[in-house]
Amino acid sequence: MSLKDYIKDQIISIVVAVVIILLSWVILWIFNLHLFLITYLLVLFGFGYIFLFSYNYLRKRNYYNNMIKLLDRLDQKYLITELLNKPHFLEGKIMVDSLYEIDKAMKEHINEIRYQHSELKEYIEMWCHEVKTPLATCLMIVENNPNSINQSIQEELIKIENYLQQVLFYARSENVEKDYLIKEVNLNDVVNTVIKQNKKDLISKRIKIELNNLNIQVYSDKKWLEFILNQIINNAIKYINQDPVIIISAKKYQDHDELMISDNGIGILKDEIDRVFDKGFTGTNGRSNKKSTGIGLYLCKKLCLRLNHEIKISSNEKTTVTIIFPHSSFITLR
Repeated sequence: MSLKDYIKDQIISIVVAVVIILLSWVILWIFNLHLFLITYLLVLFGFGYIFLFSYNYLRKRNYYNNMIKLLDRLDQKYLITELLNKPHFLEGKIMVDSLYEIDKAMKEHINEIRYQHSELKEYIEMWCHEVKTPLATCLMIVENNPNSINQSIQEELIKIENYLQQVLFYARSENVEKDYLIKEVNLNDVVNTVIKQNKKDLISKRIKIELNNLNIQVYSDKKWLEFILNQIINNAIKYINQDPVIIISAKKYQDHDELMISDNGIGILKDEIDRVFDKGFTGTNGRSNKKSTGIGLYLCKKLCLRLNHEIKISSNEKTTVTIIFPHSSFITLR
């Protein structure tokens, strides 16, 4: 708070004080008081006013400047009420009391929203698990009665199963730390599990799979990593081209390992490559084929960040998704 701002704020009281001094001088002059006595009294009054003005300005300036500095240092600005001391001037006390009330109301509202969010999340997870049972039964029925119609039904049921997985993992992605087990995972085991999960699509669409140098141990959560790879391979299957090939390989480096999933599909447009991990982004190819939800890669990015992995994508002759695993036995979840 600058002196100029404070003077502007107190301009009415300053004007009133000046008017009182002038009126007092006129009245005392009319009553024939000695000029020296008049001057002495008015100077005394003036110095008293200046002292009070300066005192109020300094204590308010110090308080508000400290509050602004404290606010600047805080990443979470709403915590300011936990650190503020009550000032010794009235308007400051009113402000702090108001902030306390606002903070209390906000916390109550946030807790209510969190509770509702938690209830909805639990319901979604329960619903997904409940739906999986009749879905698995339907898949078993069509598998045991093979014909062209049932094959089409099976393909659609598998899509529903994948979308259910997306919903389930999306609901859990906010609290990965409550549902994870970080340990050494063999990439070969994880990749083979995901290929088996997608073998019907891979066979029916005659997609060639090449696996290279996958016998590498990384630190991750097997279940979450399988889901991430499943989303990437599903994308590769969706956007296949002629003579489709998916190449999955791994490389060891001094401070990290990399898992690369490449395909020779229709690729990603150059001006869209930076947006593929955005929530809801489907891209030109996704919109034209009506196959994309814009959630799969967004979830991959989100879960990789939570697991302290890095994920990136490039698209030239081949589209390659790379997952980077840091060399560390201690993983900090975000």
